[in-house]
Amino acid sequence: MYAFGLTMPGVPFIYYGNEIGMRQMPESWPQVEGAYRPRNGGRTPLQWGKGKNLGFSAAAPEQLYLPVDPAPDAPTVDAQEKDPRSLLNRTRALIRLRQSEPALSAYAEFVPVYARKNAYPFVYCRAKDDDVVLVILNPAGTQATAEFDLTVPHARLVLRAGTAPDIKRDGARMKVTVDGRSYAIYKLE
Repeated sequence: MYAFGLTMPGVPFIYYGNEIGMRQMPESWPQVEGAYRPRNGGRTPLQWGKGKNLGFSAAAPEQLYLPVDPAPDAPTVDAQEKDPRSLLNRTRALIRLRQSEPALSAYAEFVPVYARKNAYPFVYCRAKDDDVVLVILNPAGTQATAEFDLTVPHARLVLRAGTAPDIKRDGARMKVTVDGRSYAIYKLE
C-alpha cells in the first residue's frame, strides 16, 4: 500500500502507527470526543516498545486516552527498527526514495503502462524532465504477468519488496512476471 501511495502523484499521507502496522481496535473500546465507529479504534497510542503501555506512557493504563493493543504480538517501533525487512524500515526506504527522485515529486508526470480491470500487476512510470522511474505493483496473493511496450535502454532496480520481477525483453516488448504481495521500483536510464 505504501509503495503505491508514495509513488503516485500528489501528497502522500501516513497516519501515525500505520507505518508499523498497528491494528484497528475493536468497536467495543471506548469512544472519545464524539468519534464515530470504527474510526476511533485507529487513534490508539503509538506503540513504541514492549514496556508499560507499550512504551507510550508510564501512567496507569486506565489513565490513557485510549487503551493500547493488548495482544502479545502487538507491533512496536522498537521491534521493527531492529528488523531491516520490517514495514517500518520499508516505509522509511520508500520515503527516502520519494525525497531523492524528482520523478516521484507530487506533480511529476504519471503514465500508466499496464492497467487492467481486476488484474495485476499495475505498472506505471513517473517522470520529471530526464528522471524516470518504473513502478510495478502486485498486491494480489498470487504471481501475475503483464506484457506491454516500453522502450527502456537500461532499468536499474532501486527498491523492492519480495523477489525481483522476472523481466524479459524483445525489442520494445516487455514481459514482466512478479510474485504476489510485492513491488519493484526501477530507475530508467
